[in-house]
Amino acid sequence: MENDVPPQQPAYDAIRWKAGVLILFFAGAFLVVVGRLFWVQVVEAGHYRDLARKQYESKVELRAQRGKILDRKDRDVATMIRTTSFAADPTLIQQPALIAELLAGADGKAAAWYLDRIQSARNRFTWLARGISTALYPMLDTIRDRGLIRLTEPKRHFVYGPVAAQVVGTTDVDNNGLSGIELGYDSLLRGKSGFVVMQRDGRGRLRPSVNPEREAPRDGANIKLTLDIDMQRVAEQELDRGIRESGATSGTVVAIDPATGDVLAMASWPTFDPNRLDRATSDAIRIRAITDQYEPGSTMKAVTAAALLEERKIAPNDAVDGGNGTAVIFGAPIRDDHPVGQTTFSGAMEQSSNVVFAKSVSALDDRVYYKYVRDFGFGIPSGIDLPGEVRGRLKRPNEFDATTKTYMAFGYQLSATALQMVNAYAAIANGGVMMEPRIVQSVIAADGSILRENKPMRIRRVISEQTAKLLTDMLVGVVERGTGSEARIPGVRIAGKTGTAQQLVDGAYGTSSYTASFVGFYPAEAPRVAMIVMLDRPTTSIYGGSTAAPIFRRIVQKTMTMLALDDNTRTRIAASADADSVFVPDVRGLDPLTADTVLQRLGLRLADEHPVDVLIVKQRPEPGIRVERSTAVTTEVQTSRKPGDTTTVATPANRPNVVGMPLRRAITVIHASGYDVRIQGTGKVISQEWRGNVCILSAR
Repeated sequence: MENDVPPQQPAYDAIRWKAGVLILFFAGAFLVVVGRLFWVQVVEAGHYRDLARKQYESKVELRAQRGKILDRKDRDVATMIRTTSFAADPTLIQQPALIAELLAGADGKAAAWYLDRIQSARNRFTWLARGISTALYPMLDTIRDRGLIRLTEPKRHFVYGPVAAQVVGTTDVDNNGLSGIELGYDSLLRGKSGFVVMQRDGRGRLRPSVNPEREAPRDGANIKLTLDIDMQRVAEQELDRGIRESGATSGTVVAIDPATGDVLAMASWPTFDPNRLDRATSDAIRIRAITDQYEPGSTMKAVTAAALLEERKIAPNDAVDGGNGTAVIFGAPIRDDHPVGQTTFSGAMEQSSNVVFAKSVSALDDRVYYKYVRDFGFGIPSGIDLPGEVRGRLKRPNEFDATTKTYMAFGYQLSATALQMVNAYAAIANGGVMMEPRIVQSVIAADGSILRENKPMRIRRVISEQTAKLLTDMLVGVVERGTGSEARIPGVRIAGKTGTAQQLVDGAYGTSSYTASFVGFYPAEAPRVAMIVMLDRPTTSIYGGSTAAPIFRRIVQKTMTMLALDDNTRTRIAASADADSVFVPDVRGLDPLTADTVLQRLGLRLADEHPVDVLIVKQRPEPGIRVERSTAVTTEVQTSRKPGDTTTVATPANRPNVVGMPLRRAITVIHASGYDVRIQGTGKVISQEWRGNVCILSAR
């Protein structure tokens, strides 16, 4: 029975089993640790070295210098300057009101805006103002406040302010291009920033290390434009003056070199100052010459004439019938502002006869006419290197209806930009060859080497040289004898055409909204400049001949010294500029109505409106100064004092200068200003002396 009892397990077997489990556990844990160490120290060694390096090293950006923008004569138009930017640590700032007041005086925002920004900040770094020149506002350097943070930053500076603002464009506060050349060539202008690795000490301060890792910045390239900044300035000044005189809402001037396609000036109004982007509007920033399209009106007649002459359908001296200014063609009523009867084709161009051109274009097949219009650059982008260009609108022949060609002949049922229109005339000026317009002449590396050169590019021959000469003579007749006479300069042959086009308003042509334009080139025998002046909705006169043409003439007169013209042409243009100016008469002592009559006889005008019962006591410009016609004369007036009148208070500030005036008028002015007079001699006043409230006049 004893053999039936099972044997007892040794006590140490259970212990051995538990020990084995523990050994396996620790072995597994050891392998995990070893594996992790291998992963960290071998596989991921580089990653963790980088993490460790970041604890004691910092990569500092080395900002690239943004490239310059230059005009065709290598003058800086846009460059970089060093400025100071201001931020605040609200937890440390001690004089928030003082800081707000001083920044308001420099940056233009209200002091309350800065104060609110400081008080509502939620972190320890809040931008207040960026890109301020402390050289212009030195009081900012006097602030001593631990909470005011100053940082030196580069800022884009536009040397000529609003001149060429739309073309050059502008940048944001971080110097990134936003419009114009600054946007279109941003990748080349901004360059590529570099870096240097600095070591950080225990307090977090950066210090240079031995042989630090470094990548040098590559400064941006410089962009050389085809613009002549002097011609651009004149174009903008005359456009601004023309818009004020015509009451137009906006306007455009584009001048190009017909032989190369170089854009010499491209002005738009309204404009803006890119140095004060906060005051700019989107309406002022856009480049109207390439973004705004319009129905060209009678300036299109040169293109129609080119097609008819080239196809030998008509000659300049062929007889045509203007129908005394009215006709009905395919049911469409056509009228002329300058009616003609029997005349020549050249005469019809000179008087801008819609009737003659509407009739004549019927000799051309639809597809043939479309080809010429298309070849002159309508309905397709010009290819200029500026952002935002539109292609205009040109119907295809299969879209023509019975009246399409009739209306296109004098500038309706198609739309174009100002650049497209002036480039079409430039092709005529260039002997029938169209060039691609260009605004960028070259891209220049920071070391001065040429990275890219945009050479003049011929697009196509549009018409023969013979046709271009015939058409040029016809356009000269427009200026010499026709609707473009306001652009005429004696002794200088200018070829051009006026344009007056009704605008579509709510889908219908109104009688209150017009586009007035003049486009031409000069000198006609060897053209150097083709130029268009376009005004949107002028109010004093709707006609391009009376609003746009004078602007064209004045720009020519003021820019002729910038061109390589022969001496005789320069002399004739300079003489015409003198003829367009007058000496300011003396209107002191006259009532406003009489003074305005005197000024208007000389082509001048009063700048101010005054009651009729006053006398003019001061004027600017002063008498005897030569000024351009249409200049406004600013005046100060005084109510005429009657005997016994004590209401006029005599003060040193209103003591008039009457030297050079006739004695009688001088006495009137002195009395009107509240002073008594004593007289010595007769004739014109040669001197005056003040004794209290008495003016002693010496005359002879």
